[in-house]
Amino acid sequence: MRFRFTIAPAVALLLSLSFSQALATTPSPSPSAASTASPSAQPVSTIAPTIAVIDSGVPTSLFANIVDEVCILEYSLCPNGKSTMDGVGAANIAPSTNMTLTHGTEMLSIISKVNPNAKVIPIRIVGVTPNGLPYLYSNNAVKLALDWVIANRMKYNITVVNISQGKIFAGCAVPAGTAQDVAVLKANNVAVIASAGNDSNRTAMDSIACLTDVVSVGATDNPDPGITGKPYDPTAKPYIARYSNGTPLTSFYLNARWYVLQPSGKTKFYVGSSNATAAMSGWWSLNYQGSWQATYDYMVKSAKAASNEWLSGRYIELPFALDK
Repeated sequence: MRFRFTIAPAVALLLSLSFSQALATTPSPSPSAASTASPSAQPVSTIAPTIAVIDSGVPTSLFANIVDEVCILEYSLCPNGKSTMDGVGAANIAPSTNMTLTHGTEMLSIISKVNPNAKVIPIRIVGVTPNGLPYLYSNNAVKLALDWVIANRMKYNITVVNISQGKIFAGCAVPAGTAQDVAVLKANNVAVIASAGNDSNRTAMDSIACLTDVVSVGATDNPDPGITGKPYDPTAKPYIARYSNGTPLTSFYLNARWYVLQPSGKTKFYVGSSNATAAMSGWWSLNYQGSWQATYDYMVKSAKAASNEWLSGRYIELPFALDK
């Protein structure tokens, strides 16, 4: 089992390692999206909806549903020798067992399970050293990836952006312009869906999940919090995972116990709010109602209640066993 903890650069915990491990710099505070953004809504494309996945990259041969690839790196170079790249090969990485570098594959596998018809665009923000290890990265790369989504959302009809990166910053600090990007995307019916994090924090969520216009996602456990790889039991009452971050403002909680694809083509059992976030992205795309607000309202209406000793919130129950 691996929890998706959000930790400092390149630090391993005893039981787990976060994909969101390399936030190299503390971002400067940004005003809330609600007070600063002036988005302008535009018509939705008629192209099949697409999910942009900001993550570590993937061995692209594993996924037939990729419609484009993007590379945005802070501390290394993309295959074209530049810090950014758009096109075939941009997000492709060699198979790895490194826990950061397998993360993108895992997220795309969950999204594709939940919505087999989803089109995806992996946006790689993690460079790879000559020794096959991940370079540092930060939420600055996430901001640049959101810029790319804004510029290309109509071309690919992007309706969801999946983000697992982040850590808790005081005051929900994010790189300048991030909140505005999220607000613009929301106004144009693109949901930014982000992980709340796995620090057992009851008063804060990871940046950028803490932003007002982000659909924030926490984790549920079921049927037990153990490490045995026991499959999810749809008849058992779920509860908010005790490792999950969450506040009264957390949008939704979803199952975080998944068997996920590895770059080797095999599967492993992992646990964490990143998994729940990917499931939410697939579910949002599968049940897209034509606009951000209509889809959000649909999710709220269909949600059930879940809680633990400290938190209560809305639980989205997937109506079939997807975690095998």
